[in-house]
Amino acid sequence: MKIAVFIKQVPDTDNVFWTENNNIDRTKMDSIINPADLEAIEAALKIKEKNNAYITAVTMGPEKAKEVLREAVARGVDDGILLCDSKFAGSDTLATSVILSSAVKEILPDTDLLIFGQTAIDGETGQTGECVAARLNYPSIGHVTDITEINDNYIEVLSSNINSETTYRLKLPASICVNNFVNKPKLPLIEGYIMSQDKNYKTYNLYDLNILETQAGLKGSPTYVWKVYKREETRNGVIFDFEQTQFDEIYKEIKKVL
Repeated sequence: MKIAVFIKQVPDTDNVFWTENNNIDRTKMDSIINPADLEAIEAALKIKEKNNAYITAVTMGPEKAKEVLREAVARGVDDGILLCDSKFAGSDTLATSVILSSAVKEILPDTDLLIFGQTAIDGETGQTGECVAARLNYPSIGHVTDITEINDNYIEVLSSNINSETTYRLKLPASICVNNFVNKPKLPLIEGYIMSQDKNYKTYNLYDLNILETQAGLKGSPTYVWKVYKREETRNGVIFDFEQTQFDEIYKEIKKVL
């Protein structure tokens, strides 16, 4: 079984830099692996333990994004590939789905399962995994909290939302998006870090993926960030001792800010 787990290097949101096009300038910022993608890696590793799967991590970004590939391999992933091209810069969800689905077609055509984190903390769209699956015509389900069964023919998962939990069975090849806080990702071992540093991570550009310049980056993105700003905190909190405070006093304070 072959698994592709899609991971993203996201910026430290405490200190954000912006490009002239109001996109996050990832080259100037400290970065981490997207938290939900750690859940996706852990889900893939659990399958590997039972099904002897081969896992390839896929990330899109600048050369610096190889850092998250190294972390993924240190955690137990078998290999990693980087989709890197200046023409990818500024890609919205639609353009990103074109790039990632093309990577599956051109580089990983025999992959059985695609695993995504449900959302990324730098965008929170929660749409990328489903869009990639749609372009590949793969069955897909999001908000996955557990993988209950998997074999060479299908995967069975539990998907949860606010109101219910439902079990779905998807014929392979398929795509799933894993919720945050459903696994407890294990820490990498020292041996894993050593191995991850020596591995050669292949890089692919726009032409390797057989897509047009008009399909990627700002040219391929119908959405555009018009303005960004940091919200200023203008209110001070009030702390009440519930053993000594009457409800009427709390209600008066709430009314002041409504």
